[in-house]
Amino acid sequence: MLPKTRIKKIMKQYTKLNISSEAVDELNNILLEIIKIITETAEKNAKREGRKTIKGRDIKECDDERLKRKIIELSKRTDKMPILIKEILNVITSELE
Repeated sequence: MLPKTRIKKIMKQYTKLNISSEAVDELNNILLEIIKIITETAEKNAKREGRKTIKGRDIKECDDERLKRKIIELSKRTDKMPILIKEILNVITSELE
């Protein structure tokens, strides 16, 4: 798990609203899944080049469209997801376009 206090601190930079611990937990789960997807994709990029080390370029070369679809899927996973988390995911997906 990522440090909840750090996630909440980052979230607070973008809102004046209170942030529930449930919202932090939900975003933490989503971020962990995104990190997993990106790392797995970067691993494939490194292996394709015969390396045992993931480099920055492997992260940059991740398949944007596949990541975007997964992020959108995560954002639609539940109707109970707090609005702030959905907005954060919308910003991420718009950056991938």
